[in-house]
Amino acid sequence: MIATILRVFFSITIVFAASVCAWAIDTVELTTGAKATGKIRSLSGSTVVIDVKIGTRTFQRRYTKSRVKAIFVDGKQVDMKTGKTAAVSSSGRVEKPGEEILAEIDRLGKTPPDWYDATPLNYPKTLDLSWPMPAPKPWNGSKNVGQFIWERINPNASKWREGVRFLHHILSTTKDNDVRQRAMRSLGGMYHNLLQDYARSAFWFRLSGLENQLADAPQQGIALADCYWQLGSKRMALEILAKMRRKPYSAIKLLGDLGETAAAVKLGEAFAKTGQASTSFLYAGDACRVAGRLDDAEKYYRRAIAGIPKAEANKPHRKRDKARAQASIAAIKFYTLDPKNVRDGKYSASSIGYEAPVHVEVVVSGGRIESVKVTRHREKQYYSSLTDTPRKILAKQGVSGIDATSSATITSEAIINATAKALADGSN
Repeated sequence: MIATILRVFFSITIVFAASVCAWAIDTVELTTGAKATGKIRSLSGSTVVIDVKIGTRTFQRRYTKSRVKAIFVDGKQVDMKTGKTAAVSSSGRVEKPGEEILAEIDRLGKTPPDWYDATPLNYPKTLDLSWPMPAPKPWNGSKNVGQFIWERINPNASKWREGVRFLHHILSTTKDNDVRQRAMRSLGGMYHNLLQDYARSAFWFRLSGLENQLADAPQQGIALADCYWQLGSKRMALEILAKMRRKPYSAIKLLGDLGETAAAVKLGEAFAKTGQASTSFLYAGDACRVAGRLDDAEKYYRRAIAGIPKAEANKPHRKRDKARAQASIAAIKFYTLDPKNVRDGKYSASSIGYEAPVHVEVVVSGGRIESVKVTRHREKQYYSSLTDTPRKILAKQGVSGIDATSSATITSEAIINATAKALADGSN
């Protein structure tokens, strides 16, 4: 009986949300997913007390904290243990304390993932585990460790966990400090790029001494900054960027993801002056796209095309930049499509990736995106983009504001553009 009353109460709360929004500023979100919106009166002890206004009447509700998932006061999340409001970054995400993030990194980094023991140690016995750098020529994925990872592990999702197990094996069998550092940073890369295990990624990057050697490994530095961001600290991510005297192009993307669009565009403009306008403006356009500044994004995509020197127009990377910019221009007009305006059905489209077009299938039912699947591709270093990007699209129910998967930007971008085009095929 009580459960029935509560369900009725929460349904009433939702129905009358429009009438109370001007008065209600606090929210209690329960573990069931239901929300009570009103004015919080008490957070003391083991109970949360909130006044909920329905029509002209006010009702006081009490919830034990064991039933509460989150509390928001004036739009800011509150720590239920301390009652203090958590800091919120400019992106709207709750900023976790640095010490909390470092504790999580240390705790998880010192323990193996739950799948580790069941994962076989599988690698060619012909591999030279002394891992000389640079690798001797010719290219040989059965002999050189880095080339084995690049051609056998990275392009095969079924091998990713084996790759982690293999690198741990190297760490346990070598005493060479250079090889150990290489293995640690490669572990950081695998946990970040392939498995999106950001705490363990940060652990191995930090243990390798990366934060004090950012000039020697700028791309890995960006990955560490992204780990901090994904774990909940924009401040720590920006601190890494501030330490980097020379930043790679991926810093433009990260700044855009952090909500620092102006800084991302400024860095893109600076890079363009070095003779790499097409790539720089592509990144700047992506930063504007994530921020919802679609007109600015299109301008930068057009500048990317215009910035290709005529003498280099037929070079593979320039042709790829042009194709990417053209694909984004073609898709961007569909970015704001609401699934509610798309007819029920299954829609397919493709957009240019790194190696070839990436094909997706989008299913829409009842005004919602039910699924996004990559049905065909020839990408090799796609990392986690094939699952991560569709997941983000499903969560947001659209492509507007979706950031590309780190380290697989081109593949992720192709999935976003193809999804936009597929939705357009079914729009009203």
